[in-house]
Amino acid sequence: MTKGRKIMIEIKNVSKAYVKHKNVIENMNLTIEDGQIFGFIGPNGAGKTTTMEMLTGILDIDEGEILIDGINIEKNPIEAKKQFGFVPDSPDAFEKLTGIEYLNFVADVYKVDQKTRFEKTKNYMDK
Repeated sequence: MTKGRKIMIEIKNVSKAYVKHKNVIENMNLTIEDGQIFGFIGPNGAGKTTTMEMLTGILDIDEGEILIDGINIEKNPIEAKKQFGFVPDSPDAFEKLTGIEYLNFVADVYKVDQKTRFEKTKNYMDK
């Protein structure tokens, strides 16, 4: 680690198997410091999506731990998820939401209270 730099993502001894005794990810260790830009490159089946799904808390970790800004994604998922943003390669999840569901989702992310949410939504709908 560079002196004075903060560790933002730490993957420690992480393993994941979809079929018993056949790991997709085996004993993975990775440290990403604040300010670094990092990407996964590899063939299909290399574990890129599996790693991202564990990192975001979508998929459970079989062994090891993942820390986001020092917060364990499995033990404290809400606080860990507040530390990062994730843009999936496919927006399929958002296509299933109605307009009002999407607005409520965004309002939840930004902790907009119910009264303000209703007033702003009504204002824009009236326009």
